Amino acid sequence: MKIRSALLSLLVFVPLACGGSPKADTAAPEPAPAPALAPAPVARAVKPIPDGFFAVTPQLTVKGVDEAVAFYVKALGATKVFSMPGPDGKTMHAEIKIGDSRVFVDEEMDGSKSPLTLGGTPATLMVYNADANALYAAAVAAGAKAEMPLEDQFWGDRYGTVIDPFGHRWALAQHLEELTPEQTQERAALVFGSAAPAGKAAKKAKKPAKKPAKAKPGAEPAWKKIAGTPATQTTPSGYHSVTLALVVPNAAAAIEFYKQAFGATEIERMPAPDGKIMHAALAFGDSKLMLSDEFPDMGNKSAATLGGSPVAIHYYTTDADAAFKKVTAAGAKTLMPIGDMFWGDRYGAVVDPAGFMWGVATHKEDLSPEQMAERMKAQMQQQPRPTT
Repeated sequence: MKIRSALLSLLVFVPLACGGSPKADTAAPEPAPAPALAPAPVARAVKPIPDGFFAVTPQLTVKGVDEAVAFYVKALGATKVFSMPGPDGKTMHAEIKIGDSRVFVDEEMDGSKSPLTLGGTPATLMVYNADANALYAAAVAAGAKAEMPLEDQFWGDRYGTVIDPFGHRWALAQHLEELTPEQTQERAALVFGSAAPAGKAAKKAKKPAKKPAKAKPGAEPAWKKIAGTPATQTTPSGYHSVTLALVVPNAAAAIEFYKQAFGATEIERMPAPDGKIMHAALAFGDSKLMLSDEFPDMGNKSAATLGGSPVAIHYYTTDADAAFKKVTAAGAKTLMPIGDMFWGDRYGAVVDPAGFMWGVATHKEDLSPEQMAERMKAQMQQQPRPTT
């Protein structure tokens, strides 16, 4: 029973990506030519990162995949790309597209917990849109709970957060201004009282930071006196439509781990007056990942505090074996050894020191949904049946 349960959990907790897969051919086959005239088979080149995917893809666990997908279509303008039923006929995995980005949606089962089960989430999905006001209104009208009102923020975005009916947090944003690191720090100092220079390790303040005076109702925030340059695009350069932001117990340690394990590059770091990291951004290939220390009193809790994460990260790379070896050598715990999977990827799963699961993958075969379903069925039939 344990092996079968583990398989079912795995099928939910890992992606069944079919990007670039050919559709099943339903046309009647033509008569085959004589053997002597038959052309030699031509091997089709398969991209290690399938078309439509980036290095990093968020993977959400929910209670009710179909209902969640329907909500994301209505609230966020998502497009349903793919879905796969489980052994009971209910959808166990789906893929949606928001702007230029894919997001996986998986059903909660043994080994994977949704935000509703955990009582929260240590991750936020940030969605850049050309009209944040309209997107925020649509999300709330569809049933999302307004968490942080949509407002212009000191870092140059119009930004607000909502919690969807399945417990996941979404930050809806529109890029408004281009700022230099110095301008961002100056604005942050006006908001928080003080801030260390960008990119430098912050030391604990010897004296409590002086709190800035609160703006009068209706008055323009003081930070707006530092004028940036109007943005020419509503999504910042180098970012995709969806970017994942993680809350971790020790952001400085997490940054060093991601550098060592994945070869990530640190782009920016904004420390708080007490030395904690309020915001940092890293580049993983063509993707960005944001992270911060946890601030439990503000509702920002890590996976360690919550006891797990309903959000995982699917990481596509050109050499999954080498990447898997590097990640585990850096200290990640193996959740599933790397191997060839029925959905066409070479894949292995690990849990990083901050408590987030990473699926490390290289795409090897393009398969139709029907082919994947047949392979999954065959794999499950090979598992030992329960004896009790």
